[in-house]
Amino acid sequence: MTHPRNTNHGNTMFSSLSYAIGTSEQQNNMDDGGGVEPPASAVIANYFLKSHGGVHGVQSLTSLFAVLFGMGAYFTPSANLGLKVRLMQRTLICALAKHLSGFIGAATMSAGSIPDIGWRQTRIRIESLALDPVAQYLFYCALLIVWSNGAVATSVGTVPGGAKVAAKTAATTMATNFPWWLKDNRWRPLCLTCILAPIMVREVVSTLWVLADVLVLYHSAKSSDSSPAILSAGKGLLDAIMSLLLTPKTWRNANAQERQKLLAKLVGKTSLGFEVGTCLILLYDAMRGFLDFSVAPVTSRPSIFSVAKRIVCARLMVNFMLVRRKKVLTLLTDIRGGASQVPGRVLDCLLEPSKAMGLETDISNDYASKSDPKTLANWASLILDF
Repeated sequence: MTHPRNTNHGNTMFSSLSYAIGTSEQQNNMDDGGGVEPPASAVIANYFLKSHGGVHGVQSLTSLFAVLFGMGAYFTPSANLGLKVRLMQRTLICALAKHLSGFIGAATMSAGSIPDIGWRQTRIRIESLALDPVAQYLFYCALLIVWSNGAVATSVGTVPGGAKVAAKTAATTMATNFPWWLKDNRWRPLCLTCILAPIMVREVVSTLWVLADVLVLYHSAKSSDSSPAILSAGKGLLDAIMSLLLTPKTWRNANAQERQKLLAKLVGKTSLGFEVGTCLILLYDAMRGFLDFSVAPVTSRPSIFSVAKRIVCARLMVNFMLVRRKKVLTLLTDIRGGASQVPGRVLDCLLEPSKAMGLETDISNDYASKSDPKTLANWASLILDF
């Protein structure tokens, strides 16, 4: 017989894994304390060790590393292109490890849920989770790691003629060996953004979500009456931003699970848009590699192996996007339909910013005198609930 409580708990964990942004699941685990208040460290440890099939700690750590490596790839000076591309690859590796651990956690939860919901329902769950988003982002990260594997220029050894000649030769060789999307100042920001944005958007949201969960759990374990200022400020800022993006009626009337789903959909659409840009970059790179091999002189001609790798990666990326063509078409339809609403939304934000951010229903009588702030500082104080 199926146990409703276990089934609902399994649904929550599977939904959290599919959203790929994490959620606090300590409510069902707190029932075994026998009325004894557990310490904050035990609650937080239980959150990381028991959530998502026991891999939530690994997911949180790899998400944090992906964010750090991704930020490093963006802000590394252009003079050090080798470090920039290595940090980009580390970001992709961390994202790949996160989704792989999510697949392992899903398999663990599936094995435990077979006695409750049966083999057929468990297979449907694991297949839906493995196809999207786990398997797709495993493929995306692995493909880009292979595609960018030859981007780091090799070092130059000792060159006769002194240190100046050696340094000049090394600089010339490195500038020649780096690919066009990395050494060209016009293409580098766009290419790095399209490649890393699908990962960074997800991992930044995931890291912030985990940090908020930890603060909530720590505050709940301490059983203090007043809420921390950072939580109130973060919640107010998040509500204001999401109300601007999704309208106050959609966001502020949703419960916690609905908000998680809305945020996951917004992150998924944003990531998909940058994935289309990445596909175009790989297509252009394949055509450019073929032309370089066909037209360039023999001395500067790229190797046939590198050209074949770029063509194969572009072909695989096109197949990847064709599998998701329905989502791409839906995204294009949403963009085309939403473009007509942008002028109205912008005017609402400029003329009635408090209404556009949904602050009118949250302002208490204490703020009645500040209902129409005139300065940027007053708006920031109002949004952050200070």
